[in-house]
Amino acid sequence: MAPSPGADPRWGGRLGTLLIALAALLCTAPTSALAETETSPVVLVGVPGLLWEDVTPERTPTLWALAGDGAVGNVSIRTATSRTCPVDGWLSVSAGQRASAERARFTTCESAPEPLSDGSGAVVPGHSDLVAANRDSPFAAPVGLLGQTVRDHGGSTLAAGPGAALGAADASGRVDHYLESAREVTPERLDGVSLAVVDLPQLAHLYPAPVTMEDGREEMRPEDVSEEARAEALESLDSRLTALTSALPTGASLMVVGVSMDAGPSRLTAAVTGHMTEHGPAGPSAYLVSESTRRPGLVALTDTTETVLQALGMRPEEPTGGRVWRLSERPATTETSLERLVDFNTAAVVVGAAIPGFFSGLVALQLLIYAAAAYALHRYSDGQRGKRALVLSLTRTVALAGAAFPVASYLANLVPWWSAPLPSLALLLSVLVVDALVVTAAMAGPWRHSALGPMTVVAGATTLVLFLDLCSGAHLQMNSPTGYSPIVGGRFHGIGNIAFATFATGMLMAVTGIAHTLIVRGRRRAAVATALAIGVASVLVIGWPGLGTDFGGVVALIPGLAVTSMMIAGVRVTVPRLAIAGITAVMVITLLSWVDHQRPAAERSHFGVFADQVLHGEAGTVLARKLGAMLGTLGNWQLTLLSAGALVFLFVVLNRPTKWRIGALQRAYEYAPTLRAGLTGSLVTALVGFAANDSGVAIPALALTVAVPLTLSVCVWALQQRDQSAEPEPTTRTDPSPTPSAPRKANHTGTGMRHSRHE
Repeated sequence: MAPSPGADPRWGGRLGTLLIALAALLCTAPTSALAETETSPVVLVGVPGLLWEDVTPERTPTLWALAGDGAVGNVSIRTATSRTCPVDGWLSVSAGQRASAERARFTTCESAPEPLSDGSGAVVPGHSDLVAANRDSPFAAPVGLLGQTVRDHGGSTLAAGPGAALGAADASGRVDHYLESAREVTPERLDGVSLAVVDLPQLAHLYPAPVTMEDGREEMRPEDVSEEARAEALESLDSRLTALTSALPTGASLMVVGVSMDAGPSRLTAAVTGHMTEHGPAGPSAYLVSESTRRPGLVALTDTTETVLQALGMRPEEPTGGRVWRLSERPATTETSLERLVDFNTAAVVVGAAIPGFFSGLVALQLLIYAAAAYALHRYSDGQRGKRALVLSLTRTVALAGAAFPVASYLANLVPWWSAPLPSLALLLSVLVVDALVVTAAMAGPWRHSALGPMTVVAGATTLVLFLDLCSGAHLQMNSPTGYSPIVGGRFHGIGNIAFATFATGMLMAVTGIAHTLIVRGRRRAAVATALAIGVASVLVIGWPGLGTDFGGVVALIPGLAVTSMMIAGVRVTVPRLAIAGITAVMVITLLSWVDHQRPAAERSHFGVFADQVLHGEAGTVLARKLGAMLGTLGNWQLTLLSAGALVFLFVVLNRPTKWRIGALQRAYEYAPTLRAGLTGSLVTALVGFAANDSGVAIPALALTVAVPLTLSVCVWALQQRDQSAEPEPTTRTDPSPTPSAPRKANHTGTGMRHSRHE
């Protein structure tokens, strides 16, 4: 029988030796890892104002060569404010979350504070104030996280330049080694350093500075920067980068990132990564991508922090707002790769500049449509039959064009308008041409003679285009006036809030048209089943992580779908049933969040991130930020005016009795009762969407932009039928379903007669 370990003295010695060896291994493991880090530091080079359009073989040969051999991408540098100064960019790198320095709104960017020497290191003055201000900001940015994580893992930091000190400082504002500029970076200085952060500010003032006008507007002065000064700054930058790379040891990881855009129009900056070899910088030739954007060639500035720490083999103690950069396939040549990045940036800049004018034009166009329609309905309500027919036909066409405008803005991205000599004009023409094509399709087929036919075509096209776009990566929404902008950085993938309002309204109105056709044929159950099938598919594509990934969209759409389905089914809408719909929405969003939370942390969408925040009691900050953003949208007078104008037109103008004795809206309900179901469901979704999304008033504004013109087109059709009909008044309903506002019995004989005549 073998002796037990405790019965043999030799086991005690062996166990002691084993424990000593294990302790030695545990104690030396970090040292071993640091030894590898010491010989292979991660070097982060921040270049304010770095753009791919400025990188050429002639002016910047080192950057061009690095871009040819390394991984490249555009960087969304949006921080806690819409304008990213160098200090804001460096603080965001430090925190791994959107951060900023407090300053007056229209002042020029301030320089980073000069660090105070502390032996071989230095301390950033006023750092504690920056930490406190950002900790209490809507993003709760933990300034100092990057440097503190390196310190907590036993590593050391080096910063070259004031901006770099902000990025590399720990929570107390200290860096282990500080150099005044990149010129002082040498192989000896890098010895034993884990993370080196270098500031190359040559381009910081390359672009014209904004001038604040008396009315508060900012205007640019392009004459402030000449082409000669531009070329000089770029050559100086490239020369400094050449000297820096020559000082880096073999095996070092190099990241060059445009951390800010302190002057000129907002745009995307450039990023390139590589590894140092005996022959200089090299690396996998690829596009950069991250889980934050899910778009090859596009990453976020806050991703930099996670990427640096992963390269160091470290993990922060608290989550950041970024994700690790990954590699994605890119074109074979450097020219083509960079050209696509420049084109993408051009599209982002054009759309960003066009958005204010686009929405101003949209508001003006919609209000003009409402005013013209109100005048036409009143002016030609009696007499002048020939003019009235022409005016009504024109009004119907214009209404459909107004409703098709949002989907046309997405389809326009099928055309490379950003490559045109005048991208802004090309974008506008593309939208108008596509809009005309959608209206032509709506008015060209045999369905043009039916009440809901043209409306269903426009609403169906809106739904189908966005559904397919979500299933294929949401390419049409990116850099679309009614989609999302990588410069704004509110969303990079999935369905945006404005697109959600358009999609949800289009879907509910399309379901209305389909249900109307089925009910006319006596297939009410099929109508309800179809509505539910399309609605459930829409909820899934909107909410599923990786597709729509829209938290608030799920919460808003389910009640609207429930109301529409109940009214199509002829079921009365009651408070208990609405409560059940609300509970269902909460259960669905909880399930989707739980499913996403099961994925690895680096792969989670904001569903899973929010679930984790709820579990750790950190969701309050996010909810407070969303609530503040939602309430802030009420100050957008244009969208508020659009919403108010649409509701007034819908319930006052269209519903007002005229010389035709009943309002146009009520007349439309007589011919197509399911219209009430789609319109009511759309209004419910818009109202809940307003409360559940940080876009606030933009949700009902865009929802009504689709719903009201579509409803107007049906109302006009109903008035046209009055002119063509021998009967002075439609006295029967085509659909016996009771509604909350007007339950009544049906006349089945009249129903059959009217649809046989007009459908």
